[in-house]
Amino acid sequence: MDKRISLTITEVCQKLGIDYSSINPNYLQMINDAKRLGEIIFEINCLVGDLDAIFIRHNIDLNFKQTLQKDLELLHNIDHDLIKLSKKVKNE
Repeated sequence: MDKRISLTITEVCQKLGIDYSSINPNYLQMINDAKRLGEIIFEINCLVGDLDAIFIRHNIDLNFKQTLQKDLELLHNIDHDLIKLSKKVKNE
């Protein structure tokens, strides 16, 4: 429970410009990193879709798309690993 309270306090203090140091800085950073990684993966998925449309329109070799999809899967696995790690830290 303290971790959620600490997260809320930190977020509110950041918005208000108040200097506050959480007792759980690693947890907060991991949660923020996991959120941002999720956003990045979503953005990459959108870009892959855009690239795919361009490749089809201009008859470009699709091996590049397959390489991007493999890289995206790796990022997706990292995202899940970060979430698992943040939950473990949360429970400890």
